[in-house]
Amino acid sequence: MAMRRLIMVGLCCALAACGDGSGDRVVADNRQEPETGATAQVSKLDDGLRNGVFEKAIRASGAACPSVTASERAEISPGVRGWKAQCDNGSAHLIQILSDGTAKVTSRTH
Repeated sequence: MAMRRLIMVGLCCALAACGDGSGDRVVADNRQEPETGATAQVSKLDDGLRNGVFEKAIRASGAACPSVTASERAEISPGVRGWKAQCDNGSAHLIQILSDGTAKVTSRTH
């Protein structure tokens, strides 16, 4: 039984090493998934309502934000879309709304 496992491991290693040596690599498909749930609902809000949602999310995260003055779509990380919200106190925040309504807030200050 142990000999069979060693042979299988050896075959797997040999197959993994196969290739034409051209260096071609498979690149992950970074297409964005369609927005659903709360993410889609927030996307459909007008600017004033959306900024109000972002104010509440930012405050809930513990960051100070008297008022969101502007928000725009932004890529939070590769393939992940969200929003950049600017507060009237000079702070800026990246916000990702998950489909279940949870907001992930990443804050920075000037």
